[in-house]
Amino acid sequence: MAGGVNTPRWDKGPQHRQGQPNQQSRQQRTQQRRPNDYGGFDGSILGTNCMFKLANGEIVQGLVVAASRYWYMLNVDGQVVIVNKGYVVTITPVQSQNNNQQNRIADALVGAMGGNYGGKKQ
Repeated sequence: MAGGVNTPRWDKGPQHRQGQPNQQSRQQRTQQRRPNDYGGFDGSILGTNCMFKLANGEIVQGLVVAASRYWYMLNVDGQVVIVNKGYVVTITPVQSQNNNQQNRIADALVGAMGGNYGGKKQ
């Protein structure tokens, strides 16, 4: 230590390399991502009546109303059911006997989602 000032390592500021060719700005990376595109087949089953087989062996059949990254929202006999995608084993589209049944299910969904989520019906 004779003849010089010793500075500890932690007093030195970070040394960043700027101008690397493989670095992209945050704005460029976010523009390259496609929102709500999870690379699956969610769009092909939206609005269809499907049968979901779950990991515990239970089968849930209903109209697929919405799909997010980790969840499916189903209308099962007028009740809204949300299923975790990680718990689903298979999804099978089901042909309905008549279109009136699908219309009835869709109307029930509109009634169920009219702002009264699981509360008492008035």
